[in-house]
Amino acid sequence: MGATGRAYRQRRAAHAAAVTGLRVLLWWLGHGLVLATRCSAALRSQITRDLTVEISADDGPGRHWDFDGQRRLVATSAGRAAAPDFAVRFSGSAHALRDLVSHDAVDAIMRDRIDGTVRVEGNHLLLMWFRGLVRKVVPIGGADPPRRALPGAYVAHDPAANGVEKITVEPAVRGLDPRWTGGWQARAKLWIVQGTNGEPLREP
Repeated sequence: MGATGRAYRQRRAAHAAAVTGLRVLLWWLGHGLVLATRCSAALRSQITRDLTVEISADDGPGRHWDFDGQRRLVATSAGRAAAPDFAVRFSGSAHALRDLVSHDAVDAIMRDRIDGTVRVEGNHLLLMWFRGLVRKVVPIGGADPPRRALPGAYVAHDPAANGVEKITVEPAVRGLDPRWTGGWQARAKLWIVQGTNGEPLREP
């Protein structure tokens, strides 16, 4: 009975710690994003529509963000949203913490969605968009790899290369050669060219 009681108390303590940890993390993400959008024009430029995003766990913690596309700002509140446009709902706080701080958070969430332990509601592309915003505030997860030149770049002529040794560069022109009948016939089939030039379009 003593060992069972200790194990039970340990499980309760671990659960309480996970709930508290998730509340702190969501508070940090929530208010950090609000502050960052007020200070960063680059972040505001990514807010282009009105929508509500929610992250929550079934054992209590939750937070949602209300994005204002017209003012390009965001507000946040604790708890679940009444009708979120996009929501990630975890089965528990410990699970949420594990996925959210993972170096591949998006992949972890989508894997767990397939397993049925995470519910993702709404357009899944919003998950990547929201993670991109959050990572500019709190560097959670793996950092993007540094940009570098690809190895083996063709920067100088190599006589041993197996490609075409001569590249012909044609002079720039503003219109098709009137003698190029095949080009004009192909042009006549491009509705986007006709429409932008104000030419009449045939019925579809």
